[in-house]
Amino acid sequence: MDQLTDYGNFGLEDLDDCVVDDTPNGRFEVSRRMFEDPELFELEMEHIFGQTWVYLGHESQVANPHDYQTSRIGQHPVLITRDVKGKIHAFLNSCPHRGAELVAERRGNKKTMMCSFHGWVFGSNGKCLDVNAVDEGAYPDQFINQNHDLLALARVEVYGGFIFGSLNPDVDDLETHLGGAAKIIDMLADQSGQGMELLKGGIRYTSRSNWKLQLENIDGYHFFPTHLSYIGLIQRRMDQGGDDDVQAIDARQMEEAPGGNYDFGNGHMMDWAYMPNGDERPLGYQRDKIVEKFGEPTSRWMIDHVRNLMLYPNVLLMDQSSSTVRMVHPISVDETLVEVYCIAPRGEPAEARQRRIRQFEDFL
Repeated sequence: MDQLTDYGNFGLEDLDDCVVDDTPNGRFEVSRRMFEDPELFELEMEHIFGQTWVYLGHESQVANPHDYQTSRIGQHPVLITRDVKGKIHAFLNSCPHRGAELVAERRGNKKTMMCSFHGWVFGSNGKCLDVNAVDEGAYPDQFINQNHDLLALARVEVYGGFIFGSLNPDVDDLETHLGGAAKIIDMLADQSGQGMELLKGGIRYTSRSNWKLQLENIDGYHFFPTHLSYIGLIQRRMDQGGDDDVQAIDARQMEEAPGGNYDFGNGHMMDWAYMPNGDERPLGYQRDKIVEKFGEPTSRWMIDHVRNLMLYPNVLLMDQSSSTVRMVHPISVDETLVEVYCIAPRGEPAEARQRRIRQFEDFL
């Protein structure tokens, strides 16, 4: 473990006290302090979010030259751009002059971005294009010879259309970091030869809770107690029959269906369950094409199983009744920003797209 920064009274011995790991005897317990201690939160921001790969966004959010999208790595604001040559970049979303926020809008398209504080101008490739008042002597003589470009993240890589960034230049390459989880990403990303896209809209909210609680929700055994009203709604709709353009999961059959989970290392894991009415999923409309391309075993995993993949530390790829991307942004020890988007294969049949959107709305 790398050396811990001194944030006060929290030390290595506290970590040992916070976790009881006696799995051979069926005991694994976590203290509430792990979710409530502000000193531990600062350590997490430095040693987790500051050291590993963090999901930033999807390439469809910056599909065109000069598109931009804002994101975060822990408490650091991030700006994702695509330049005129089509290359994706990720920078700290702050002007290198005085550190003011450069882009306030969540997304858009601009050939140039100007800081509202002193008027510095930057291109979508991060290059500093113009500095206001430099010819009037606002800056010292040596200023012109210095680098004033946006500060790029140490590492940026894309896997299956998903953009990841890291503040650590020595982090392992992304595919090594993902490990076996990459195969599960493939089951989502390869659903269309044209790639995937995040659909317009989405849900954005803050939760008065620690960021780790969002990741805890990947467990399958909370589904029936927590989502009882949702289950009751879809079951009543199925019992009534008639025209149903949603066709959500048959919860009564799923309660008895097989399921399980996989540990992929580096904090990544997947919770899965068999879905008895897989043909009612949007991808079920393309079963023949999927079977032809991937074969029976893989196609069954893609269509007939719901898969909740957690990529530590900040994103859930949930391929279930619909398909969603759920981003987790820590704000403070007891506040978390959550963004949820529906993801879909480009070029899917219109009826499948309509059902996908209805199922996304139905659950969320």
